[in-house]
Amino acid sequence: MAVSSTRPLHIFYRSTGGDNRKDRPPYYSKMLCLLSFLQAFERVRGRAEITFVNDGPMPDDRLALMRRHGTIVSFPGLGNSPSYRETLALALKLPDDALVYFAEDDYLYTGSAFEKLLAAFDELPRVEYVTLYDHMDRYTRHDDARRGYSRVFVAGGMHWRTVDSTCMTFGARVRSLRSDAWIHRMGTVPKTPRDRTIWRCTQGEKGFFWKFPKRTLIGAIPSLATHMDPEGLAPNVDWKAVADNVLRSGAEDPV
Repeated sequence: MAVSSTRPLHIFYRSTGGDNRKDRPPYYSKMLCLLSFLQAFERVRGRAEITFVNDGPMPDDRLALMRRHGTIVSFPGLGNSPSYRETLALALKLPDDALVYFAEDDYLYTGSAFEKLLAAFDELPRVEYVTLYDHMDRYTRHDDARRGYSRVFVAGGMHWRTVDSTCMTFGARVRSLRSDAWIHRMGTVPKTPRDRTIWRCTQGEKGFFWKFPKRTLIGAIPSLATHMDPEGLAPNVDWKAVADNVLRSGAEDPV
């Protein structure tokens, strides 16, 4: 896919050395997630750059990959919400016309993920926020804003729809993010970010009807990335096949 716009994409990859106690697919590893992320990044390298935000010590193998592909910022183990707020502060130093993507380190990416992300921003100028993850909540919950009603868009040769919320892995226009930063800060006062609250407030939905301007958050259909939670894997994608392809394409280094 041709990338026509010249607006840069700045990716902040937030990572910790260890892992939590969540159940995971049997093929999951943080190295697999990092490799898939880097393989997707390679397709947009001419327009994108990575800052790895490492909160605490990092295993040598992952750290070596990070050093070869981007800039590293290290924090001493601040925790999820504080490290996000520090990363947000880094993103807000960017120009208003820049694009930013915040990535948590337990997501698996398809190869075209960032190409499609850029296409969505290029072709849908009124969309402020984009998620690559078609969250299972959209298929199981019954309390979404607008009673689950969505608007559907076409960009990059695929469908996108408005969504109630997503996690803390998302793309944004810096101009809009700057205006909404107070919401992101308030929503990360607890140890774990209150992502649903953040996104409903950002969009002026549910109890946040008073919030203006109201933003638009869209998600990919089918999913271009997934959180590696066996109960929350995005539907209609063979993620085991995606993982196998990542490992075949570059078991040690995607470049």
